[in-house]
Amino acid sequence: MNLVIWALFTGGIICGVWVAIVMYGRQKRIDAGRRDLDEMDARIDELEGAEARVAELEERLDFAERLLAQKRSEPQDRK
Repeated sequence: MNLVIWALFTGGIICGVWVAIVMYGRQKRIDAGRRDLDEMDARIDELEGAEARVAELEERLDFAERLLAQKRSEPQDRK
């Protein structure tokens, strides 16, 4: 009888250790995934900022082109 209790106790400990190992590995993968998501969010924010800057530069370029076109179309009376 003592042998059966000892075997059950030992099996429970071994099972508990294996469960802890599996849970630790799973938690590491979850944490790595969260870090990847955080990094991806940061890159997306960077990209959105760059897109906003490009849009602003496009507007400025269009404005400058309109001014140049307007200057060219003005009469040449000043000579």
